[in-house]
Amino acid sequence: MILTVFVALFTMLSASNKTAIDYYESGDMKKAKSLFLASSKLDAVDYYYLGMINLKENNKNAASESFNKGLQADPANLFNSVGLAAIQLASDPKTAEKALKAISGNKLYKKDPKMQVAIAEAFALIKNKALTDMFLAKAKKADKKSALPYIMEGNQLMAQGKTNEAAVSFENAVYFDPNSKIALVKLAQLYVGTRKQIAFDYLDKTTTLDPGYEYGWKTQADLRYKNGFYPEARKAFEKYMSLIKPQPDDYQTYGEILYFNKDYPASLEALAKAPVNTVTNRLKMYSLHDLNKFDEAIPIAETLVSTTAASDLIYQDYAFYADMLNKTKNYQGAAKYYELAYKADTTRISGLTDIARAYERAKDYPNAVKYYQKVIDVNPAHTLADMYSLGVAYYSAGTDLTATPDEMKRLENLSKASDAFGKMATTFPDQYVGLLYQARANSAMDPETTKGLAKPYYEKVLPLLLLTPTERKTEIMEVYQYMGIYFLKKDDYPQSRAYWVKVLELDPQNAIAKQVIASIDSVKKK
Repeated sequence: MILTVFVALFTMLSASNKTAIDYYESGDMKKAKSLFLASSKLDAVDYYYLGMINLKENNKNAASESFNKGLQADPANLFNSVGLAAIQLASDPKTAEKALKAISGNKLYKKDPKMQVAIAEAFALIKNKALTDMFLAKAKKADKKSALPYIMEGNQLMAQGKTNEAAVSFENAVYFDPNSKIALVKLAQLYVGTRKQIAFDYLDKTTTLDPGYEYGWKTQADLRYKNGFYPEARKAFEKYMSLIKPQPDDYQTYGEILYFNKDYPASLEALAKAPVNTVTNRLKMYSLHDLNKFDEAIPIAETLVSTTAASDLIYQDYAFYADMLNKTKNYQGAAKYYELAYKADTTRISGLTDIARAYERAKDYPNAVKYYQKVIDVNPAHTLADMYSLGVAYYSAGTDLTATPDEMKRLENLSKASDAFGKMATTFPDQYVGLLYQARANSAMDPETTKGLAKPYYEKVLPLLLLTPTERKTEIMEVYQYMGIYFLKKDDYPQSRAYWVKVLELDPQNAIAKQVIASIDSVKKK
């Protein structure tokens, strides 16, 4: 009997897949299962955990097979009998319940909190709260220093969304067993949103207790990464990588962390070993973009946007692609992807400006006007620059003979430019820009200066320009030259000459001013 007890306890303490069990107890069933299946040797305890994973995946046949293999490996170990009873609870609850109670009362396991928790977990699977709580109570009584029942209790509360109550259970687990790594990790996961430093302190404690605690390092990297502590996340993940044989998914995560550490060459190196998917293509494109390697990045961007479902693409995917097309002077293509970026996130009003500018550079002025107008319409707090951009787009459409070959359309655009600059002058009366460009638009509608369309606006803007004569010398000369030409066309030589004299005062070497003054003086003498 003593030998049987010793063998059972030794089996429990020397499970061959400790790391897989860590993942199971942490709740990461997928990783735990992969580790168990990758093992060349499973013992009775391993088969129990693998069976429980299959049972939680509702694969009862695979679960039964695992539990039976566990019993074959060690008939004296009753954990796999608990697993088989857990399956039976669904079809024959009375028989299964009787079997579980018998195991609970077995002298070998009566004082074993791990067994009592295993039985509680069997009843939890069929949502029998009364019996679950009863066996958790037995586990607490079996060993008052065990963290296990409190961890299970906390996990159940977390699943119910009762995070405060779950935190109390995990705190109790740490109180009774200060070295419970799982409880410390669970507390870190709960507290990281509200008490970050405490959360990180808990994580540091787990890896201090066990420097080879793979799940602890992985969790530390994950939580630090998600909270923007990128250098610390990198350090933790590299420690995790040193403890394992890295798989492609690990390189994907590593590549992400390296990208946010702005180590783009290292990120690309890691991503080369990762699976090819939306996330890795995205990160490769972003890294190459930030390295200004547009020739390499653009084909990846094209693949990303053309092969990925629109619902899986994000604002940055389109925006980065558009930025590269813009920088390589493919302005029409840039406009297209800036539009898609804006559709992906319409809260980014600046995206409308990006679209408009790309269309403007492509000399697609109707679309440029459309989006500059939209910038103003959707943003009540639009700026002087927004109004100016709209006016300039109209002005460019009215003065670019190639883009707008029809003369009537050019005049129409110039008229709209004048209106846009006029609204700008009214909205910002202390600024000279609106009036100056309104004058220029009207001057373009009257290229021979025979109608004097620009004269009222140049007259209005001059006092504003003269407030800062040194800074606005060029613009002041523009006004004087226009007025000089206007009066010359009207045969008002004294007025014209007076303005050309002002031009010479600003620019004594101005050849046009000298020539016009000489001509006027010659006519006067005759």
